Order: sequence, then structure tokens, then C-alpha cells
Amino acid sequence: MGLFGSSNPVFDMLKKDHEKVQQLFEDFNEANDSRMKERIIRDTLLELEVHAKLEEMLIYPAIREKIDNEEVMDEALEEHHVAHTLINELKRRSGSHGRYQAKFKVLGESIKHHVKEEEGSMFPEAEKADLDWEALAQEAMERKQTLMGRNARSASRRARRKAKVGRKGKRPHLRKVA
Repeated sequence: MGLFGSSNPVFDMLKKDHEKVQQLFEDFNEANDSRMKERIIRDTLLELEVHAKLEEMLIYPAIREKIDNEEVMDEALEEHHVAHTLINELKRRSGSHGRYQAKFKVLGESIKHHVKEEEGSMFPEAEKADLDWEALAQEAMERKQTLMGRNARSASRRARRKAKVGRKGKRPHLRKVA
């Protein structure tokens, strides 16, 4: 058991994120409607992007400074790199692309592995570190709210741009004004 008994505010927040994303991947596997799957993918990508940014910008640097395990930290960042690559590819394609859903499932498998490694290795070791976990949790929650808002607005703009594309996949015809 760590310094906080069974509860560390930073790891509690991250584990809740992990559970939410895992549930989204399960919902995707159970969904039959293509629109529902598309919404689940969009929601999952948003959650993953925000979660990864928090870890990369704030949480991992704080942990790296206090633990002596470069291998664990480097592996976590490489797993993030793979996730970012898949996320970016998914964002550039649509559900009509042949391997779109397969790519999303591979992302899910990669995330599942990452969560297992993080919760099984990194968290227990980091929990022993002398960090102000309460302050880190507070800063992480504030940044998360900011990032969620920013990414949601960005996703909304992308959706509006896609909606402007004609139903047949073509841009609407623009008339020249004389």
C-alpha cells in the first residue's frame, strides 16, 4: 500500500480515465449502428488526447524527476507515440475507409496494454515518490478542464467543416459573384 493507503488523487483520476476509455472501447465492440460507432470513436479520441497530454505535460515529468526508472518512463512515452500515430490516422480518415474500424480496435489493444503497464509498474513505483500529489492532482484537473474544452471546440469545428461537404462527398458548388 502506498502513502495514501488505497487512494492517490492523481492515480485515482488517471484510473477513472482508463476505465472510461476502456468502457468506450467495449461500447464500440457492442455497437451495431455506424453513426453510434463514429460517435464512440470521436469521444474516445478526445478522451485519449486529453489524457495523454496531461500525462506528457504534467504527470510524467513530475514522476520522472522523482523515480529512478528511465526504462518505465521511456516505454510509457513510446506507447503514447504509437497511440498518437493511430489517433492522427483515425482523425484523418472516416468510417468509410476500409481499415478504419480495424485501426480503432488496434488502438484499443495498445491502450489496454499501456494501462496494464502503467497501473502495474509505474503507479506503484511512483506512489512511493516524495511528490505533492494533492497539488499535482489539482493542477491536472484544471488543465484537463481546459484541454477538454479546447479539444471539444476543435472537434466541433471539424464536424461543421465535414457537414459543409456535400452529401455525396463533394464540396458545395460556389457561384462566382460578378
